Amino acid sequence: MKYTTISLLVIISFLLSSCGAVKNGNYSIKQGVFGKVVWIQGNMMPSPDLPVSGNGKSAQRTIKIYEHTNFSQVNGEAPLFVNVNTKLIKTIKSDRNGYYQAKLLPGKYSIFTLEEDGKLFANLFDGEGLISAFEVKTNEVVTFDIKINYKAHY
Repeated sequence: MKYTTISLLVIISFLLSSCGAVKNGNYSIKQGVFGKVVWIQGNMMPSPDLPVSGNGKSAQRTIKIYEHTNFSQVNGEAPLFVNVNTKLIKTIKSDRNGYYQAKLLPGKYSIFTLEEDGKLFANLFDGEGLISAFEVKTNEVVTFDIKINYKAHY
């Protein structure tokens, strides 16, 4: 009986510790996307006269994941878009340390952050015109870090 109680307490503790978003920068999902959101602004150009502003800081943001999206399916100019005209799959938030995760079915997706002015930020584009695209495969967690840098100078 004593060992059963101890085993039960260990199992409950493990289950409770694995709940929630991201713990210590590690994901707790088995399939989907995981990453960190970082805000970068200021001078990023190395110079003997002006120091580089730094590597950025963790950012809390609302993150919107859409079906994979190309330039013909958005309004606005990169990297800040007014709207995205593909199906919204999931909306999540990064935590105070900038980490986020989302359970997703296998497939191709595009990821955007919602900025203060209501615009959607994405700054990665491939040769096929896809915007901030990634692919989730069965039983895979894709790492996709987001560097919000529209107020940085290079």
